[in-house]
Amino acid sequence: MLGLLRTAVAAAAQRPVAAVQLPRSIVQAKANSLPFIPTDWIFRFFPYISRDRVRFLLRFNQISFLMGLGYFYLWAHAPYKCDHYEGFYESPLYRYTRGELEKTGQLEENLRIKVKHFYPQTEE
Repeated sequence: MLGLLRTAVAAAAQRPVAAVQLPRSIVQAKANSLPFIPTDWIFRFFPYISRDRVRFLLRFNQISFLMGLGYFYLWAHAPYKCDHYEGFYESPLYRYTRGELEKTGQLEENLRIKVKHFYPQTEE
């Protein structure tokens, strides 16, 4: 193990390390744009909102947070879409398989031996 470490250190010492250059578009993206709306448009078309740059930054963070919450709760979270076990969508294959099990009597046997509780239940 130490031989491998010694070899790696020697190889690194022979060649000077060049500075890593990021692509130009990535470097300029941090300075030139924000998501959805270019910042210079906001400063040009909405001077009342962007009069104070610190307040604009605060307002931009608040609006971005609310947009994220709105996306999550209004668009990405679809209520009542099979997120529970009662009333889930039964596909045609599921209905066919269940019908075949009912015909042969295997469904009743499977339901009879099914474990419904994690802990043993006491007889009452």
